[in-house]
Amino acid sequence: MLILEEPYISRELATFAADRREAVLDTASARAAEKTFGVSLNLLDDATFAARCLQGERLYTNSENALDWIYTKSRNAELVAQVEKLKDKAMVRKILAPMYPDFSCRELTLDEVLSLNPSTLSLPCVLKPSVGFCSLGVYCIEDAAQWQHARDDIAANVADWCRQYPSAVLGDNRWIVESLVHGTEYAVDVYFDGAGKAVVCNILRHDFASEQDVSDRLYYTGADIIKTMLAPLEDWFNEVNHYLGLKNFPAHVELRREDSGRIVPIEFNPMRFAGLSCTDISLFAWGFASYGCFLDNTRPDWEHILQGRDDRVYTLMVLNKPENCPKVTSFDYDGLCRLFRKVICLRKGFYDKYSHFGILFTETLRSDWKELTDFASNDLREFINRG
Repeated sequence: MLILEEPYISRELATFAADRREAVLDTASARAAEKTFGVSLNLLDDATFAARCLQGERLYTNSENALDWIYTKSRNAELVAQVEKLKDKAMVRKILAPMYPDFSCRELTLDEVLSLNPSTLSLPCVLKPSVGFCSLGVYCIEDAAQWQHARDDIAANVADWCRQYPSAVLGDNRWIVESLVHGTEYAVDVYFDGAGKAVVCNILRHDFASEQDVSDRLYYTGADIIKTMLAPLEDWFNEVNHYLGLKNFPAHVELRREDSGRIVPIEFNPMRFAGLSCTDISLFAWGFASYGCFLDNTRPDWEHILQGRDDRVYTLMVLNKPENCPKVTSFDYDGLCRLFRKVICLRKGFYDKYSHFGILFTETLRSDWKELTDFASNDLREFINRG
């Protein structure tokens, strides 16, 4: 079963749903996808879809905009409880506290964030919404000046953020300040099967341009990443699930692996894999749909999939707007694509509503690595047309 919602449904996902005649909730977004991509979906009304949800059929959503329906119409109290638990970062920290006794986490209201004296903080730290999405409102704080910058930015933008996303996706009044986790960051698409065992469907490394960078600019996967991280991540997810108790449940999880090898979670995103249909990178890179693995209760055959792939990486790049972005009349996507040896997929046209210009997927040879490191720090201003 699928719920297809804004802000973005990919052609790949819509075609997958149509070809397999998957049960899809009848929403305005699903009907728009039918028209956009010329497909016919197996649409079910609220009552029929909710009855099947209550029976425990596997449910995947492409967007957390679907959570409002799950909360109010699914009638599945166990599912709602699991979703609410994972969406609340402060609650997850409390549940997993036995695994991380040295980790600090403090919950604040928006008013407290805007009035707090930074001298009371243990620096460095991270400030972020307790219920959030897509790195909005996330700040790495090392000193009082950075705290002031974060407060000013929140005050200027929080109203716009909340207009872009429903309250179930992005809350505006509960924030957390927590320990800054050092190490290599990964984003993992994983589901927990009927026995609560973890099945990893993709692993993306998330690199940053600087210590203060919290953008979603550069993610990439490759055979070496899967081979190195698959076993430790599945072991860690199985340990974590002793506390979370998830079954038949998909999640997109961001985490960091410290130099010691310890894995520390950043956040769990329920009922979906990588947002904005970015989980399609598994299709572009490895030839399978990650959501198909979850719906079919199958495990990727990584040993076979990775053969002959050691010389390349597959990237997912969010074309985030620069700070204080000028008014945009158009964006030079062709010029952008010329920076890369091989563009697999470009999804464009987001800048009128959201905080980025689109999503870019590439295949990069390891010998061409410089094209990625250069792009990680590119503010994209050279491609903005102001008219």
